[in-house]
Amino acid sequence: SSGSSGINAEYGELGHVQDTTSYFTLPTSSYLEKSMQLLLGGLDEINQDLLKINKYQKSVYKKQTDMMKYIQDRKEENDRMIREGLKPLPEEDVNELFKDPAPVGRLESLLSANRITSHCDMIEEHVKSGIGKLYLADSFMS
Repeated sequence: SSGSSGINAEYGELGHVQDTTSYFTLPTSSYLEKSMQLLLGGLDEINQDLLKINKYQKSVYKKQTDMMKYIQDRKEENDRMIREGLKPLPEEDVNELFKDPAPVGRLESLLSANRITSHCDMIEEHVKSGIGKLYLADSFMS
C-alpha cells in the first residue's frame, strides 16, 4: 500500500511534468503554416515582378536594336540616293518613330519584398520562442 502510494505520488509528479511539457511544445503549426503560405505568396509576387522586368528589358533591347537597324538602313538609303544624284531623305526624329515601352512599376516589388521580410521576421520570432520553450522543457525533464 505504501509502495503503491509512492508509485501514485511519482505518477502524479510525472503527470504534472507532462502537463507542463504541453505548455513547452512549439506553438501551433497553423500559425507557422499560414505564415509560410504568406511568405510563398510574396515570393510568387516577386517572381511575377521579375518576369515583368525581364520582359520590359527585352522590349527596351528590341527597341534599341530596331532603332539602330532603322538608322543604318536610312543612312544606306541616303548614301545611295546621294550617289544617284537624288535629294536625300529628310531628317526624322527617330525617338518619335520608336517609342519607349511602358516602364514597369517597381513599387509593388518593393512592397512585396517588405512583406516577405516582415513574414520572415515573424516566423523567426515564432520559431525562436518555440525552441526556447523546448530547451526549457528539456532542462526540466533532465
